[in-house]
Amino acid sequence: MVPLLLTQAIVLFQDTSLVYVISLADFFRTATNMGDCDGTTVEMVLFAGACYFVICVVASVLVKSLQKKVAR
Repeated sequence: MVPLLLTQAIVLFQDTSLVYVISLADFFRTATNMGDCDGTTVEMVLFAGACYFVICVVASVLVKSLQKKVAR
């Protein structure tokens, strides 16, 4: 049951306003503002997106490893 709940938590993180609640929207806004000052908006937003992607991938890998442990 735990792996299913963790998977659902990842889906919530990706798909709902929970992203805003944990200030990820502020992270993107800050990246955009910093990029506007330096003229590197695209690079900063790509960096913010890469951070978000890494968080999601790491969480998915952890859930898969937990599922394997529970299945034994």
